[in-house]
Amino acid sequence: MIVLLSIVVGWCLGSLPAEAHQSNKGFSQITIEGRHAVYELFLHEGELPFIDADENKQVTAEELASGQDRLADYVRQHVELKRGDETLAYRFVSAELSGQGQNHGVQMLLEYTSRFAIDNLTVHYTLLFDDIDPQHVNFITIVNGDDVVDTFFETGTRVHQYESSGDHDTNRTLLQYLWLGIKHIWTGYDHLLFLLCLLIVATGWRDALRIVTAFTAAHSVTLLLTATELIRVNSRLIEIVIALSIAYVAAENWFIRRRAKVPRYRWLLTFAFGLVHGMGFAGALQETGLPSRNFISSLLSFNAGIEIGQLAIVAAILPLLLQIRSRKWYSPFVIGLSAVIFALGVVWAVQRGLQP
Repeated sequence: MIVLLSIVVGWCLGSLPAEAHQSNKGFSQITIEGRHAVYELFLHEGELPFIDADENKQVTAEELASGQDRLADYVRQHVELKRGDETLAYRFVSAELSGQGQNHGVQMLLEYTSRFAIDNLTVHYTLLFDDIDPQHVNFITIVNGDDVVDTFFETGTRVHQYESSGDHDTNRTLLQYLWLGIKHIWTGYDHLLFLLCLLIVATGWRDALRIVTAFTAAHSVTLLLTATELIRVNSRLIEIVIALSIAYVAAENWFIRRRAKVPRYRWLLTFAFGLVHGMGFAGALQETGLPSRNFISSLLSFNAGIEIGQLAIVAAILPLLLQIRSRKWYSPFVIGLSAVIFALGVVWAVQRGLQP
């Protein structure tokens, strides 16, 4: 049973890609100028299969030139701007290869025109969610003179009603970043596997609390320092170290089960690795972007979302683990599962190191 369960778990986990948080990010800026709304839209090249002729997730200038009409039509169908009940006229102005940080893709210039001066704007954004990438996120800034509003679209938030940058918009932005933090930890399987490796050998609630607290404190510190650029890191190297941290903790579980005792220093080791995972959180957040007007509050909201999501996971699985840890088959289960996770950590580290 233990062997079969380990194989099943390993097969399920092995189907995951090397990089966690594969949701590619888009970026938008809408500038309102009288009757016109100038829309600058960036999409990652890996999310444009209808113009990626050789399907290598890289768009060339030739592929963009031959597929520009398809791209223009796709955007027309999935991005709609309205002033009240009026649907603004759409015009695809241009498209070119571009880069946003470490993201490479296509930068488009769109123009939407109203019959009257635009004093309110409803943006309907459904790009990629239903047909290409349900994890897609598009960070958007709306500029109207001195008025600047920051928000983002994701599969559960496809409409934004622009009115002003008052308290209502600020609160909405903070709630969105809170939810983004929750989703980030829930979909970040490398961070979840690291946490699982720690919890499956926990001796009780006190031991688990000490480990989770060390991990939380550590990644909160480096998330804040990295996101505010007080420290700068090599994101590729960080992803490799995160994978190796998973492999190390999984390997250590074998010795813990043999000695039937968790080392006293494990919380300190967890804190050290938590510092690295926090840099990984910050890297993913920097790809999405933070609003300039509510930068610190949105950053804190994102971090709070990570903690809420993490606590929810611990509350869900720890009681079960503590209940079954006295069973005879639990020790072989821990060893078998740790072996699978160790192998995955090593494979991910190699794959991330070889990626261009």
